[in-house]
Amino acid sequence: MQQLTKLLLLSLLVTLLPSGSIAQKSGSRRRQPKSPVAICNITSVPKGMVVVGYKRSSACSNGNELVVKVPQNGDIICAESPRPPQVSISAEAQGDAVGTCPTRAFLISYAGPGSASAERAASSADDDAIARAFATRSSNVQVKGEGKVIRLLSDDVSGSRHQRFIVELTSGQTLLITHNTDIAPRIDGLEVGDTVRFNGEYVWNEKGGVIHWTHRDPQRRHAAGWLIHKGRTYN
Repeated sequence: MQQLTKLLLLSLLVTLLPSGSIAQKSGSRRRQPKSPVAICNITSVPKGMVVVGYKRSSACSNGNELVVKVPQNGDIICAESPRPPQVSISAEAQGDAVGTCPTRAFLISYAGPGSASAERAASSADDDAIARAFATRSSNVQVKGEGKVIRLLSDDVSGSRHQRFIVELTSGQTLLITHNTDIAPRIDGLEVGDTVRFNGEYVWNEKGGVIHWTHRDPQRRHAAGWLIHKGRTYN
């Protein structure tokens, strides 16, 4: 009887051993989590994301890895970053705000899907600020907005050269844009009917006002301005 009991126990152990071995092998094949893939060049930036800086990394042949993220309103992005359709440039970043971007950087406005009403509200607020400056005959007020080109004027060549044109806001107010082309690039191909976004200094006149300083200040003593036409920034 004892002999039979020992034989039965031995058979049971032999039966269980293979299943234990398989479990061990199975465990050894469990996949390890993958390390994040380094983004080493602009063409590899995932769609819908922006570049906010660079960091040293041996994973990239040039030693620099791009730091990317989903954009949010108020982010600072590097000048060479791709810009999703919902991203627009608000102003050029200055000083420490440039961060680890190799050249220039920009403050962005971001309007996610379905935020057309928010954009309209922001545009209306911009128009209201300019209307208040006109109503109170204020000058040297930093403003931004968007208007449709209704007239192209000849360049002002007395002193610094300025490209000049008149835009009309959605409110109906008109503004003369005078853009210093000795500092900033000229908008080539500008036509009546085009939309231009602007950021500059407002100066009152009885016809609606003038916007100048639509460019960076080489001395960095004045707020940086800009013009945006067909997705390109001029500053």
